[in-house]
Amino acid sequence: RSRLASKPPTYTHPRVVPPSMFRIFGESGSSPFSAGERAAVQRLADFRAGLLIDGIVTDVKSEVGYAACAAYLSCIEAVSHTLGLRPSPRSYRKTFTANYRALFPDGDRRYRVDVLEASVDQQFDIWVNGQKFELDADAIERAQRLQRSWLSLIKALDHWTQSDNKQVGRADLVSALVELDIAWACFESSYIGALIAIEEQARQLVVQAAELERQLAPNPHDQPLCVEAERTFVDCMAHLNSIANHKGKGRQDLRADILERAREVLRGGVVRRGQEAAKILAKDVVASYAAMRAYMRKVSECFEHVDPHLCNNVGLVARLVDYEESWEVGSRYVRQDDMLHAICDIFGEIRQAEELAPELSAMVEDCDVELFMVLPRLVVLAFLANPRGDRADLVRMLLPHRFGPKGDNALVKVDPELKALYIRYKDTAHLLAGKVEGGIAEAKAVLVRQAVLGDIDLPSTMLGAGGAEAGLVRRAARELLLAVETVSLELQRHCPEDWNQCSAVLVHCLMPGDCAPKELGKFQV
Repeated sequence: RSRLASKPPTYTHPRVVPPSMFRIFGESGSSPFSAGERAAVQRLADFRAGLLIDGIVTDVKSEVGYAACAAYLSCIEAVSHTLGLRPSPRSYRKTFTANYRALFPDGDRRYRVDVLEASVDQQFDIWVNGQKFELDADAIERAQRLQRSWLSLIKALDHWTQSDNKQVGRADLVSALVELDIAWACFESSYIGALIAIEEQARQLVVQAAELERQLAPNPHDQPLCVEAERTFVDCMAHLNSIANHKGKGRQDLRADILERAREVLRGGVVRRGQEAAKILAKDVVASYAAMRAYMRKVSECFEHVDPHLCNNVGLVARLVDYEESWEVGSRYVRQDDMLHAICDIFGEIRQAEELAPELSAMVEDCDVELFMVLPRLVVLAFLANPRGDRADLVRMLLPHRFGPKGDNALVKVDPELKALYIRYKDTAHLLAGKVEGGIAEAKAVLVRQAVLGDIDLPSTMLGAGGAEAGLVRRAARELLLAVETVSLELQRHCPEDWNQCSAVLVHCLMPGDCAPKELGKFQV
């Protein structure tokens, strides 16, 4: 498709008709008005009185001004018909696109306020999708001519109103009406022609994306026939997302390596504890990509229905929102090996916590609000249980200020407060292990159960009759769980956006019914 030319398409327009040819348009310019014609002109003068004019500028912006102008234009058409004036030829409308032919289906005048408004503004910069377009000099000159004709008719009607015997000649009024119609047709052809060219160019990003999609493998789940073609398509989608996705972030940095890594994960590239989470997140990336390709195939059948202001296309925006959400998660938790391993590790810990505390499964199933208080506690306890494990990378991402440069010995790199919490955790677990059956493993399980229940006090039946030693264990567990709660709140508040994404990812992976591809119903452009 051709790009927008330096000038919009031009059309053949009628020349200004001299007064000697008024017979073509109606009766002789010198003949008097009939009673019916006089009444029609009087109505037009009355409507002219309703226009809101500041100096020479007609108000078409306000609701009242717009309504008054619409009524005035309608009356101009009626008076022209009453006077027997034929419309200026408008054969150029045959070249309009379907959308504009619906507005201008024939050769009648069909004056519209928005066309007049374009000539009134005298601001000929048109912004579409963040790109500036300018009308050419010819269209600007025609807009100025239309305004001169508009004011000339107003002046003739004002003279009619001020004349006591209403003896304004037919020639003056007919001349003003004819010149307005010719000027209107000239500007309408240039202005609408320019809009059509601008709109075609504005749609080119969608057209280009659909053409790139056509060149890919038939099945979106298959390996692409050409890796470079797919990368070009994904880059095009990133650009489209930055322009049209007004409901999301409009990210432009989501590249094809996210999709490539997701496919690798689905082929079995990740075999470790909690790999179920990896599969779910990878499927989301591939499914949203397939849905976007399906949209492009469908929209290629109806480009004319694509709103040139791309953010106004409901179906496109919905697909882009889903695409961006899935790929943004994929960018962090699928593409990066350390974060993929970390989220799988934490996911595995939470699954184990469900076995230790069935109440957690109920929270997950009901998506209980308490779940979102429990999750950060479990993340902190999981880190304390194994600060050198993969899970440490997740905590490092959420609390970067608590860690030094990444190294082999994670404990050496944490700040003193976090290191002191780890020592307290280890000491408390050992104290508790001496009082419960099952040793250290059961002691850690007890702490997890208490975190799920949100209870910092151990059950009274757990440590037997009590005594000084039992009191020491209870106090140590209580202080530990209070300290864990403090860090869990910091986890949520240090960077809320990162934590919200992390918790949403965990909940999504924990809820099997939530993992199906999103269905957006009937196709919408």
